[in-house]
Amino acid sequence: MSSPVLNQIEALLDDLTREEQLRLIEEIAGRLRQTETRQPQSLYGIWRDQFPADVDIDEDLKEIRGGEAKSDATRD
Repeated sequence: MSSPVLNQIEALLDDLTREEQLRLIEEIAGRLRQTETRQPQSLYGIWRDQFPADVDIDEDLKEIRGGEAKSDATRD
C-alpha cells in the first residue's frame, strides 16, 4: 500500500485482534456488496408527479431571474 492513509490503516490493523480484523473485513465486504447491488435510479422516476402539470418553467425562471435572461441574450 502506498498512500499515507492506507499505511495508517495497516498500522492500526496490527493493534486489532484476529477476531476484530475478521469483523472489520466482514463489515467492509458487506458495504461493498451493498453498493454493488444498488442500481442508479432514473431522476425522471424520482421527480415524476412532484410538480403540477400546469407549471410554466420558462416563465417561472424569467420571474426568478428578474429579466436577466434577456440581457444575457443581447450581449452576444
